Amino acid sequence: MPYFKCTLVNEKGRYRSSEYYAENKKEIEASLGNLEEKLMRVQRLWFRNFSLKKIFKRKIGYTEFLLFNQEMIALLKAGIPVIRALEIITQNTRSGILREIIAKASGNIRNGMQISEAFSSAQIPFHKIYKASLMAGEKSGHLEQILEKFNIYLGKISNLRRKMVSSLTYPIILLLFMISMVLVIAIFVIPKFSAFFDNMDAQLPAMTLFFIASTQYLKENIVLFLAAAALIYAAVRAIEHFNPRVIIIDQAKIKIPFLGRIIHENAIAVFARTLAILISGGIPVPESAEIAVETFANKFYYSQVRDIPEKIRQGNLLSGVLEEIAIIPRILVEMIRVGETSGNLTAVLDESAEYYERSIDSKINALISLIEPVIIILLGMVIAVMLISVYLPIFTSIRVIQ
Repeated sequence: MPYFKCTLVNEKGRYRSSEYYAENKKEIEASLGNLEEKLMRVQRLWFRNFSLKKIFKRKIGYTEFLLFNQEMIALLKAGIPVIRALEIITQNTRSGILREIIAKASGNIRNGMQISEAFSSAQIPFHKIYKASLMAGEKSGHLEQILEKFNIYLGKISNLRRKMVSSLTYPIILLLFMISMVLVIAIFVIPKFSAFFDNMDAQLPAMTLFFIASTQYLKENIVLFLAAAALIYAAVRAIEHFNPRVIIIDQAKIKIPFLGRIIHENAIAVFARTLAILISGGIPVPESAEIAVETFANKFYYSQVRDIPEKIRQGNLLSGVLEEIAIIPRILVEMIRVGETSGNLTAVLDESAEYYERSIDSKINALISLIEPVIIILLGMVIAVMLISVYLPIFTSIRVIQ
């Protein structure tokens, strides 16, 4: 979603500017319409995703948002009203960004806005699911229970991400070390040996000639390679930013061996978990499905599932609609069908999400255990080839002299 720069003015005539993350200008106007300040201007920031400000500006992390919800749940269970609970959390929050969001939401609620609407445009993790969860809590009258379910969901996503980051740290360090070794040897070491070989009358092995030519080409064009890589990255980001409907990149992601399977199962797990949270909160299946399909970050997957809500509104069962979609696993369809028949759809969706989350966890463990030895072997092979290429002609010359 795009960023918008909003200019507001208060009763004293003081202006201030803030940036918001929303679907469109109408969502911004609806969100800020009930503030004490008057909205003067809304401007879309087309190049916001490429600004240095975004790179260095800290966002609300999963753990930070998780702690906020835990405090909110505890205060609500103690019987403290929502506005007072938000005030207490604001006083104890160190994060300036989170404090600003909470204060803004608190002001919106005081002006008569629903809790779900007050947080609708906030830059928080899974803001659409969070808004729907708040809406379900308002509708059912059990806000703290719905927030607990959302927190469990967010906690699992946070743990999965943390595990992936911590597990990939060592392989990434090895990979960076290997690349650094190759660059150092190619740029600084090989040229010295190349000058030495030029003074030799002996015929150099083909491997050595190829290696010297390759390193010389790399040294002469390294700036060009780096510029090309930067341009390709910028082009991909530009395509994703300015034309969100382009699905070629996301299609390529899901075709990556092993990793594509993890992406697929993660999308299904998040979809099932979101449906379970929303339906258990009393939101009808069509509306729950409408929010749940938005969790498909992969554009190719989203193109396959975006018509689910409309087909359900036409009178079709959820299982029947999902059965027609190729990316939805058959086992999930059958489990949902059983849940619809038994009237226990929420429990079935929760169990389905658990199943795929366990499967993702085991696949990540297998992937990490595979990556580490592969990188170590590649590192050894690359260094061995480089050393052989450099020292082979020296050994050959010594043998000839003897």
